[in-house]
Amino acid sequence: MVGDVGRLQEIGKAAMASWVGLTLCLLASWTLGRAQEPPVVAGVESATTSKQSTPAAKPAVEPGHQAMEYTVSPEDVLDVYLLDVPEVTRTYRVSSNGLLALPLLPEPIEAAGLTLDQLSRLIAKKFRDAGMLNNAQVTVSIKETRLHAVIVSGAVKHPQVYPVYGPTRLLDVLIQAGGLADEAGNEAIVTRGPAGARAETGEGDQAVEADPSARGGTRTLNVRRLVESGDEKANILLYPGDRVTVQRAELIYVLGAVLRPGGYTLKDPSQSMTVLKALAMAGDMTSVAKRSRVAVLRRDPAAPEGKRQEIPVNIQAMLRGKLADVQMQAEDILYVPESGGLKAMRQALTTGIGAGSTIATGLIIYH
Repeated sequence: MVGDVGRLQEIGKAAMASWVGLTLCLLASWTLGRAQEPPVVAGVESATTSKQSTPAAKPAVEPGHQAMEYTVSPEDVLDVYLLDVPEVTRTYRVSSNGLLALPLLPEPIEAAGLTLDQLSRLIAKKFRDAGMLNNAQVTVSIKETRLHAVIVSGAVKHPQVYPVYGPTRLLDVLIQAGGLADEAGNEAIVTRGPAGARAETGEGDQAVEADPSARGGTRTLNVRRLVESGDEKANILLYPGDRVTVQRAELIYVLGAVLRPGGYTLKDPSQSMTVLKALAMAGDMTSVAKRSRVAVLRRDPAAPEGKRQEIPVNIQAMLRGKLADVQMQAEDILYVPESGGLKAMRQALTTGIGAGSTIATGLIIYH
């Protein structure tokens, strides 16, 4: 029994020694790893450093994009954060000549052409050289930029400036803009910026053959076909500095004695719109319409002050097939006048029916 106790004590001592040895090895490995870590550079933070006290504005740098690679351009809007210096921490716009003026510094800083990290370090150096801050901690981020963005305007749901840091497909940018607005037509005009103009020739002759309208730094695309069917020919690459303008659909107007007067879109300019089709969209003529006096009012370019010429329309003959249906053009007004006699008769009948109903009701009540 005593021998068993002795053996148990020896086993316990061996286990303790092994545990102490393992602990010492782990401690040595951790110490060696800490010694191999690069020292923390005090003074200047990278433009990509996240801090709780950083301005809340969302930087325009896309997720995954290295902010240090971004190059500041004239008229960029920057968020500058300087630790413990609220007089300097705010939003600034780089001037058109590339200079950034900061409070407390005697001279503007040449910011254009620098990366965000380089600009952060330069700002810290300027404050250090001025004898104000020996250990300035600076963070610079992009808030708005034009040269590194695509401008989307016209008939989209959210027209604005969208950050683009490299070639991006047109459909992706339109999705960011919320898609086409209800009044959008079929066409969009892409105007190339400097980067896009240089890349245009690099895309090869096939791009021009696919879209003969690409001339002089602009091209016209069928954007509705792109959105609805994903037409790859129209899904061109956009570059920073490009502008996309989605054209609004042209309108024709149906006014007067129709059920639904108003403007109606011509989403496809090549689509054939006729008088009878326009009347069908407007719900047809009312019972008091003067059918013999229907006319199309068309703008006369030669007339002063945009006056319109009146084109008579014989609705009855078109319905019988004796006359061709009149073609309408954008901005035409199809006017259906009311017949004064028919309108007065309808009012009289309405009044009479109302009075008769009252009398009949009275007779029924007092019968």
